[in-house]
Amino acid sequence: MKVNKYILIFIFYFVILSARASEDLLYFEAQGIAGYSSLEDEVIYRSGSKYDAMQRSSIGIDYVQKISSETKELGTFALQARLAYDDYQHNAELQIYNAYLKGKSPIGDFWIGHDRIAFGLGSYLDTHGDLLQPLSMYGFGFDRDWGVGFSKDTERGNFKLALTTGSGMPLKINGNKILTSRISHGILNSDNYTVGLSAMFGEILDTMGYKVLNDEPKDVWLVGGDLAVNTYNIEHKFEIAIGEKNSNSTFAGLYRLSFNFLEENKLKLEFQPTYTKKEKDENYILGSGVGYLLNQDITTRFMYEHSNNTNDNRYIFQIYYYFSL
Repeated sequence: MKVNKYILIFIFYFVILSARASEDLLYFEAQGIAGYSSLEDEVIYRSGSKYDAMQRSSIGIDYVQKISSETKELGTFALQARLAYDDYQHNAELQIYNAYLKGKSPIGDFWIGHDRIAFGLGSYLDTHGDLLQPLSMYGFGFDRDWGVGFSKDTERGNFKLALTTGSGMPLKINGNKILTSRISHGILNSDNYTVGLSAMFGEILDTMGYKVLNDEPKDVWLVGGDLAVNTYNIEHKFEIAIGEKNSNSTFAGLYRLSFNFLEENKLKLEFQPTYTKKEKDENYILGSGVGYLLNQDITTRFMYEHSNNTNDNRYIFQIYYYFSL
């Protein structure tokens, strides 16, 4: 079962029209992407492969509506969507990121829709606009997935649980489903660190962006660990995942080192080595980037990434525009 794209387009425009009369949060987002790939030997207008959803030249919205009674907050509706240029198919592609309804209860928060799974760095770091990405963009988890989830904050950390389709960006169901969970200690915003343990098992579809490479579900089980630490102007992020996919052993790990400079951390320098192994296929990926905040609405980024198994060198420039309407 695959959801008709025109239904998603209708929802997309319906929310835009309703948001115009709302006092809730509505943001406009636009980005321009251009670069060069030595493997393809041509100018590209994306940061990843021809099927990856991120990053592409695009325009879109980020809409958040709080649901509350006279005395308390009851939940949140969120929709983040883009119309992105596909330089492979030479057309516009509707991309849905956040699309969920979240409710609050005495025991925790529940959500239904398209949101983050409970696995690794991607479960709490919003990197959808970044050029350097966590392991979820290398085939170890999903940036977003369709399903239901639960989250409970504690004084010392957080617990998350999600049951999702295991299809990622497209909503397609063919016996595929995954259960993910993460438990963490430390709150990054207040403690300047968080460390987490994650688990995933079930059956997933082989997808890349909105492209379904194989619609036969593949068994998967992964365990992972992640760590994020902020010290002065330096940020450390570490993530590993180990297990099996389609009955083949697999392993991945990355470390991201970030330096923040200037007033309000306007300048960021980043370095990220990544290693992935799927059975006998292993790859070393070396990434580095520079980000500069021109003002509160506009960020420019540059990334260099080298992939060892394809000997591809990518040079990507991005200008990212995000402001409140």
